Amino acid sequence: MKNIYLVGMPSSGKSTLGKELARNLGYSFTDMDKLIETREQKTVSEIFSNYGETHFRELEKKTLRGFQPNQSVVIATGGGVPCFNDNMDFIKENGVSVFLNVDVNDLAKRLYKAQGNNRPLLDKSQSEEVVIESIKKTFEERLSFYQQADIQVDGEITVSQLLWLLDQYIPV
Repeated sequence: MKNIYLVGMPSSGKSTLGKELARNLGYSFTDMDKLIETREQKTVSEIFSNYGETHFRELEKKTLRGFQPNQSVVIATGGGVPCFNDNMDFIKENGVSVFLNVDVNDLAKRLYKAQGNNRPLLDKSQSEEVVIESIKKTFEERLSFYQQADIQVDGEITVSQLLWLLDQYIPV
């Protein structure tokens, strides 16, 4: 069965929705950031601070390309995965992609509250307004990549609604 790649900004719900979706489909579930952290024995933030963003993006590319087509896995990609190293092309060639499109203001609030939780591209010392503007800018930069997904859904979608949409791409 085709792999399902969930794409979108950090805190868009990829991991939460992905786990439930995988359970419903009888697929396995993988969170790419967690997989990288396990393999590297460092948090994403530590990888960024010790080796830089370029190194991290290469780890993402290597991890992404480790998934074989038709493994019956739901993959929660990191927020930047579709935007680097032709990763979105790989995703589209090797499965069904779903963009969880959460309102940028809601994302900003979620990310600001969670900024101490392993968010390497956020400066934790900045004011809420500055962080929110940074998140909005990042969202705007990434949106054209996310919009290439096979399916685009509102961030409030239920698993049953997503299952119905996925049925158009893969028999479930």
